[in-house]
Amino acid sequence: QLARVVDDLGIDVYAFGIPTDFRSKLFPGSQRLVELADRVEVLQVEALCWCGARATHNARTVGGVMVVEGAQVVVGDVDQSATVGYEVLCRRHHRRRMTAATARAAVLSPDVLPVTPA
Repeated sequence: QLARVVDDLGIDVYAFGIPTDFRSKLFPGSQRLVELADRVEVLQVEALCWCGARATHNARTVGGVMVVEGAQVVVGDVDQSATVGYEVLCRRHHRRRMTAATARAAVLSPDVLPVTPA
């Protein structure tokens, strides 16, 4: 319908929003917009990952832990025992499933515990 508005009525259409879900999959509506778009541009206002890099991915957290499976759309807390949240991440940290909370926890925990012979 938006392509018809542009082609038949000569009106420019601008669409803004998040194109992908927490699994890095295009939403069906976003996919079709990209397929038909004359031009796709990234806005100058950039979201930043906790590390300071440009955020390109959305992470869903359940109870503070990043999840990569589940329904594409969750409206409100469907399970009252766990809080559903979202965080923007760079691709590297999305792939590593490292949110700001898990990064802080990793800093607090030593990689290797000192072991002394008895």
